[in-house]
Amino acid sequence: MHDTMMAAYDEAVSGQGSIRAHWREMMALIWAMPPEVLRDRQARAAAHLAGADNFMADFGAGAAAPVWSIDILPLILPGNEWDTIAAGLAQRARLLDLILSDIYGPQFLIKEKLLPPHLIYANPCFLRPLRHVVPPSGAPQLHFYAADLTRMPDGAWRILADRTQAPAGVGYALRHRGIVARTFPESFRHTSVRRLQPILETWQDSLQAIGSAISSNPRIVLLTPGPHNSAYPEHVMLAHELGITLAQGSDLTVRDSIVYLKTLDGLARVDVIYRRVDGDYCDPLELRSDSALGVAGMIAAMRAGNVAVLNAPGSAVIELPALAPFLPGLARRLLDEDLALPAVTTWWCGQKAALAEVLATMNRFVLQPVFEPNAVPIDPVELSESARTNLIARLTATPEAFVAIERVDHARVPAVGAGSVEPRPFVMRTCSLWNNGAWATMPGAMARITDGDEGRRAAIRNGGLVKDVWILADEPTSQGPASGDGVPHDTRKVERAAELLGSRTADDLFWLGRYIERLDSAVRQFRAVLQRLIGASLGPRDMAESQMLAELLHHCGWISAATASLPVDSSVFANDIVTAAGSAGALADCRASVQQLGMALRDRLSQDMARALMNMFHDDETADQDRSLDSLLARMDRSVTNVAAFGGLVAENMTRGNGWRFLEFGRRIERGITVCDIVDSLLGGSMARTELSMRLALELCDSTITYRRRYPTDHYTLLALSIILSDSTNPRALVYQLESIQSGLDALIGYDPLVPEKDVVGRLIPAVLEICAHLSDEPETAALSYAHHRETIRAALADAKAGLMSLSETTSRNFLAHIDPVRSLFPGAMSQRQDAHGAMS
Repeated sequence: MHDTMMAAYDEAVSGQGSIRAHWREMMALIWAMPPEVLRDRQARAAAHLAGADNFMADFGAGAAAPVWSIDILPLILPGNEWDTIAAGLAQRARLLDLILSDIYGPQFLIKEKLLPPHLIYANPCFLRPLRHVVPPSGAPQLHFYAADLTRMPDGAWRILADRTQAPAGVGYALRHRGIVARTFPESFRHTSVRRLQPILETWQDSLQAIGSAISSNPRIVLLTPGPHNSAYPEHVMLAHELGITLAQGSDLTVRDSIVYLKTLDGLARVDVIYRRVDGDYCDPLELRSDSALGVAGMIAAMRAGNVAVLNAPGSAVIELPALAPFLPGLARRLLDEDLALPAVTTWWCGQKAALAEVLATMNRFVLQPVFEPNAVPIDPVELSESARTNLIARLTATPEAFVAIERVDHARVPAVGAGSVEPRPFVMRTCSLWNNGAWATMPGAMARITDGDEGRRAAIRNGGLVKDVWILADEPTSQGPASGDGVPHDTRKVERAAELLGSRTADDLFWLGRYIERLDSAVRQFRAVLQRLIGASLGPRDMAESQMLAELLHHCGWISAATASLPVDSSVFANDIVTAAGSAGALADCRASVQQLGMALRDRLSQDMARALMNMFHDDETADQDRSLDSLLARMDRSVTNVAAFGGLVAENMTRGNGWRFLEFGRRIERGITVCDIVDSLLGGSMARTELSMRLALELCDSTITYRRRYPTDHYTLLALSIILSDSTNPRALVYQLESIQSGLDALIGYDPLVPEKDVVGRLIPAVLEICAHLSDEPETAALSYAHHRETIRAALADAKAGLMSLSETTSRNFLAHIDPVRSLFPGAMSQRQDAHGAMS
């Protein structure tokens, strides 16, 4: 029993007031640094964290993404102390794996009364369909194990919580290490720290070894709940670092008890699933029928031995805090060893002796419902007399429903405060993984500063202030060498993987292309009307053009008919325009769709492409703080530039595979539809405003310079249509979009000349060229020829738009038929069905 009256352990300062040996160099570095410099470094770290993570966190709008801040001062532990901790974690992981195997197997431990049946059979995390489901040869029940640790006042480490469901940690530790190395580099030059990267190499080897028992060339996927999940940033990072496919439940299917990945080339067998979806959501057929996150038939595939799922669904049954008091006895029974790293003192009140101890010394503990480990603890000290009496009555009536956990005064670690470095309490998250029969612990961790006694609730999903944990190395190491000197030679065989594009990924790329182009068109239209409204007064031409732009904005769905009918020189019209382009308007819905798709595709986008997308949304947070026309116009200018930057990165950096083609299909289809809408709307009025129509059409299609060079006159004639519609050298022209689509289809399906998509494009190209054939080449007679063929041209534009929309539908039907997405380009229609299940724990 620990003396709760002892002072909390201080990581940097001994009880005699001297700096501990392994902290001396760091403390000397801190003392030599002016406070303002330290605060500046802290601010830079926060900026890097925002730049690295906020793109991902912001797109997780459907779940409460953790709000992180990072402390640049690490928690430092000696190597020999860490080795002792790692050995204890390995022993504990072996024990938990054996317990899992027994719980879902013969259940000898229950029969021998070493485990209370109530804590298993009444546990909602015990999944009965997993009984007697044995992992493929050599695979464990528990593959990845995380633990939350605290240091007691006497210096001993104790387990606060076991995390076996779908624990997070490695990805965040790697990212935080990189940020600290970038903002506080001199700290690494003064301290030799063990590198984190080897854990990823071990992890890759482990996954390959498990998969090799099923297939000679195993395919491995990371199953994620999707972008709305708070842990999705780590899912993206780990899939990238481990070289495995990131997949959602809708990306997978089961045929004849075999799990397949849906791709454009058909179904590709999956051998290993690294699961980051909560176990009970994994299979709606045998587990939760309301789950949209899992794969129907997954358990049957596991039962047949055709897939390894890591950690096995149901592994969360051993996260239960009430099991902690039984683990020492189980270690002696199963391992013939004493438990090296026990938990903080915990009592399950379902035992008579434990209940008596808790009732006698209640103020020593906090209490929790036994099957709700993340519930807010009940603190007897803070209860009123009547509430305390009620708690005692509940304990006496249903003791098996409560677990009592000893109060913990967490150890302190130096942290950057508002004005100086100050000691703060912390909890440490460690990560261990199974590899060919042995357990390896990441040589580092993540410490989270706690607020008071959070106990087992100190989960990563709560966000907060985090610290990198350094393990001192016996020899100098480098966190990021500039050359290959000193880097161990990796002798693992490298083979080129098959380039498979998942059906959902292709669908998301297609729709990202459409939404990006729709956003570009919208901001150009808003910018055009703002440029005219922002003047001191509106002249006749500005008034006419603003009215035409208002009609176009309504035609495209960006403003209401009521707004479009307002006098354009009225303050009400200007206010409505600002609202429509603000955070609550239609434009914001389009931005949100781009955000969601960008997050869903984060593993497919380079860092530069992700940054370009992120830059599109920096203004949104302050959009409603300054509602001036000038401020809005500046935001529209930046939006046009940011969309162009993304398009440039796509053009210059994306390999010309099927993923790029589907992104291009989306962009070209949407741009073609936009051209049809612009021309049809602007030319739908009277013949008297033809010149203004052409002027606006050229402006919105970014083709004014081309027209002026080709026709050196200030007179805008209907010859502009040839540039906007039929000029195959103009990237904004309608025919250019169609020819680009045709070229992409040839590369994608060139072996089949009769597919419906090519039929549609083949019909539209000559029809578009025919539109401009009706116009005279002479400016003087062009208006007359247009007047004669006006309805024919408008009908051809309507047909072209319908053809492009049909092309979108047939593309989805013929290539993406594995899934059934619900999409709409209209505001507010983009929805996602992922939720927070599988969130960070």
